[in-house]
Amino acid sequence: MSLSAASRTASTLKVAAASALLALALAACGSDTDAEDVGAATAVAQTAEDAAATDDSSPSGGEAIVTTASTDVGDILVDADGFTVYGFTEDSDGTPTCEDACLDAWPAVTVESAEVPEGLDAEVFSVVERTDGTFQLVAGEWPLYTFTGDLEPGDTNGQGSGDVWFAAAPDGSLIQDETAEAAPASDASYDY
Repeated sequence: MSLSAASRTASTLKVAAASALLALALAACGSDTDAEDVGAATAVAQTAEDAAATDDSSPSGGEAIVTTASTDVGDILVDADGFTVYGFTEDSDGTPTCEDACLDAWPAVTVESAEVPEGLDAEVFSVVERTDGTFQLVAGEWPLYTFTGDLEPGDTNGQGSGDVWFAAAPDGSLIQDETAEAAPASDASYDY
């Protein structure tokens, strides 16, 4: 197989994996899908995950400290590996509600303790203890997650998913207009 054919095959596998994981995410969170559809989506997603298992660009587990990055949806928070960090609008007041199959598709951004990690602004970030005893990072009022359908750092494949998942902005808000670019900060005022 030629290098370009191998590259196309790898790209096709990534697209298939992202599509399958998106189907799982939609079935697991914010959808009225019945249990049979969730099971089918889980099986497809597991196959896609297995196919992509040798790709070391997937998000890693463990503690993930966040930073900012510029993407097609504006300036956002990303984890230590550069993967987009999302908030789930079904969560409220900093309490995570994504569990089980939802958490498989949208892994929580976890930290080692209940303390805000060094280097993060305590005015924006906090930490909440999950029901399993792990500690999840919160920005603003939104517990933070990554998306298994984001295959490369900077991907925003989860943006707007199910109309309940949105990239987190550096100020702790969610970017709910996926087509808007974040405007640079300016003290100038304009009269139109």
